[in-house]
Amino acid sequence: DLVLIADMRILTVTIIFIGLVWFCLAEQPYTVQNEALEPFKGLRETCVDMSNLKTVGRQRFLNGSVTILQDLDSDNFKFQVELFSSPQGDGQYKQLPMGVPMTRVCDGFKDLYTKIVQPSLKQGENTNFPFIPDEGLCPLPAGEYYIKTVEFDTDTWPNQIPRGVLKAVLTFFKNEVSVGGTVMKMKIEDRQ
Repeated sequence: DLVLIADMRILTVTIIFIGLVWFCLAEQPYTVQNEALEPFKGLRETCVDMSNLKTVGRQRFLNGSVTILQDLDSDNFKFQVELFSSPQGDGQYKQLPMGVPMTRVCDGFKDLYTKIVQPSLKQGENTNFPFIPDEGLCPLPAGEYYIKTVEFDTDTWPNQIPRGVLKAVLTFFKNEVSVGGTVMKMKIEDRQ
């Protein structure tokens, strides 16, 4: 039963990812500016600490560090991303039907992180986070990982993203209980 549920989650994530990639363009018709990061701790313990990650400068780069306090394996750790949109940027958010359902960490990093986040990171230049090869990396090793002046490369992002403020809530789970994450707010505008 648990294997079937896990397989269904992997299938769901794969379908979402294929759908997102299908609608991608080389240059997006929008721009993305990081507005804010609001890290949060876990309910009982914090295994992923994003409290040292900030937005800096006029260009609102991501800068700082993420601390992973335990090796993140797929037997115990999962994550999810919930997306919300505020078209007027007034703080009135509606949850979007897209996002990433609760997914085993190693599968999610192999299938999603490598396509959506990793293109923005250059190992040894703007991060020391391990490069994740096509075959994946499991477990994700504990450590403190820096991120230096990162601006997202949106070439692999979906073409259709609502304009306004997009709020992404990234939550990590250990045995189904929150162990930390962050709320990221990004301003999405038409490209001029």
